[in-house]
Amino acid sequence: MSSNVTQTARRRHLAGRFMRPAIFTSLLVGLLGLKATVLAQQPSSQYPIYTQDHFTATMKTVGQNFGGLNQAVTAGDFENAKSRAIRAREQLATTVTFWRKNKKDDAVAMLRTATQRFDELDNVLSKSPVDKDAATAAVKQIGAACQACHAVYREQDPTTKAYKFKSNALQ
Repeated sequence: MSSNVTQTARRRHLAGRFMRPAIFTSLLVGLLGLKATVLAQQPSSQYPIYTQDHFTATMKTVGQNFGGLNQAVTAGDFENAKSRAIRAREQLATTVTFWRKNKKDDAVAMLRTATQRFDELDNVLSKSPVDKDAATAAVKQIGAACQACHAVYREQDPTTKAYKFKSNALQ
């Protein structure tokens, strides 16, 4: 009889060992299904929230990096110029969400031109040795691309001298 008890205990032990992974898998599949259901019920928007305040803050840092980029190229500090260019391009590229949300296809096109100019500068700065005249010209092209958008969408407050969107820019 002790042999039967031992065999029964052994079967229960083995069954428990094999059942644990199955239980874990079932729980995992259930939780994933629940999460998918919850996500499917949430309203989705085409683009993440990117407000005018986010845009303004981003553009201020783009401007600071562009200023540092210009100074670095002028000083011949091409390593610093490259890192500033990469950071400014990265920041500028995120603004596409804002322009798309506001249905401003012309601004998206101008943004694409500006990011392409940053890519061209990156190519110039990646050559060894760096051609300072070509880098300077590329920085001027970036400035012109930025200015094209600013002419359409930005104005300076005469009192505070701060830049803001033109009153009809986002209508």
